[in-house]
Amino acid sequence: MNQEKTSLAPEENSPGPALGGWYTYASLAIAGVILVGFAALLDPKEIWREVIAANKKLLLLGALAHYATYPVRGLRWRKSLIHFPVQGGPGKFGLLVFFYNFVDNLVPAKLADLYAAHLARINCGVRRSAALGSIVFLRTADAWTILLFAFLASWVLFSATMAPSVVWTLAIGGIIAIGTTSVMLVFIFLRKSSLTWLPVKAQEMVHGFHTGMWPRTSEMIPIAMLTLFVWALETLWVFVLLLAFGVTPSFAEAVFLTMVPILASTFPLTPSGAGLVELTLFSCLRLIGIASPMAVSITVANRLIDYWLHIILGVLVWAIRHALGLRTWNEVPLESVQSPETIHREEAVLEG
Repeated sequence: MNQEKTSLAPEENSPGPALGGWYTYASLAIAGVILVGFAALLDPKEIWREVIAANKKLLLLGALAHYATYPVRGLRWRKSLIHFPVQGGPGKFGLLVFFYNFVDNLVPAKLADLYAAHLARINCGVRRSAALGSIVFLRTADAWTILLFAFLASWVLFSATMAPSVVWTLAIGGIIAIGTTSVMLVFIFLRKSSLTWLPVKAQEMVHGFHTGMWPRTSEMIPIAMLTLFVWALETLWVFVLLLAFGVTPSFAEAVFLTMVPILASTFPLTPSGAGLVELTLFSCLRLIGIASPMAVSITVANRLIDYWLHIILGVLVWAIRHALGLRTWNEVPLESVQSPETIHREEAVLEG
């Protein structure tokens, strides 16, 4: 291995991203204030009565549809990195996706994406820059998919009378989609330009990011189909949730109630949009004509299953991480993850 490759070792063996700090605590505080304000609207007895009256089998089916997206997301992530000598199959990547989304529920500004790249490094031996490139690619695919379906559903339901809150949410989604696309375009430009003005480590990181964000051409269609499948499952989850409360939404309403609150979850002010998602979902339910008490109950049930249950399950996964073979930080030397042969194969991929 030449000197340039050797100089990468400190960066690749450096600690993972810092997830704590004032920004995380401030974000949690903001989310707490919003949630407390939302809680002031609640009637606990009425919510409890409606949740108890809801169809439990349908609630379970909806929860299964939602959590089934994680193995599908894991398979999609694995396919996006199939041109790398990755150690670990779709099951391992599904576990990583589930765990870093659990972390995303606790930290702001999508810091969990940086942590996801670190997880891929210490669990599967993927270079962090390449893993982050693949995450940006998948985030971009998701952003445009969600924005497209959110806009179409909103247009079908409201046309020219679209509520200002929906317009603002769509605008935020558009900014996110354009932002992730811009990141990809910047790295395409950097990759095609001379990078001699950058340090060797930075050049390798740009190369790794660029290589990671472009799957094999043969995998593009499978990745696109898996992306559609993920959002079909999420839409099914919301559709079945409403059925459990005795509400039968149209297809456009189910898509609207799925996609618009998810756009709110991308807002970096709070962890996974906590507080903002609740307000957005409640507002969307009211827009399609669901009475306020029922809208509150559906929102609470949605977030209990989607958000709070995920946190509980994430803590459980962390508690049994050793039995699952999950490394959540630098718990083992990276040398035990990647053999010298694997390192050489990865370098061959980066060299094109």
